[in-house]
Amino acid sequence: MALAGNWFFQDSWFLILVLALLGAGFLVFLGVNLHLLLVGRQYRRLMRGVQGANLEDLLQETLKACRAAEQRLAEIENAYRRLEKVAASSLQKVGFVRFNAFSEVGNELSFALALLSQPGDGVVLCCLVSRDDCRLYAKPVVGGASPYPLSHEEQEAIQRALGMAPCLTP
Repeated sequence: MALAGNWFFQDSWFLILVLALLGAGFLVFLGVNLHLLLVGRQYRRLMRGVQGANLEDLLQETLKACRAAEQRLAEIENAYRRLEKVAASSLQKVGFVRFNAFSEVGNELSFALALLSQPGDGVVLCCLVSRDDCRLYAKPVVGGASPYPLSHEEQEAIQRALGMAPCLTP
């Protein structure tokens, strides 16, 4: 026995220790290989993507779609700003007052109608109804006021349109 004379193998505890370390190393080696095999399968499945498509192609298409959506969003924001400007100058506020212009005509057939934009610009219409005729007057309104003298009913219609006077129903 040539091995028996070797001092490495004289003690049985040293031999057991070496064999235990070799066994543990082999088990670690098997565990790492098994893990790599599973990760490799997951990677290949991921690279195939949905319905066999390549993941890289899928990501490229998604990136193109995101860029197109960003461009469309910028277009929509520009259109929104333009519409906001148009809406600010459009007629949005209405004030209406009915009244009796003449004592001989009842049923409150006369009226004052204020049609204003958001900043309070627009027109106030006043219709005066008598027994024999009907007259319609229009006066410009800028910033909630008119350069022309206004009747009480015209002023009230403007105040109602601006939300400064309650809308009373008879």
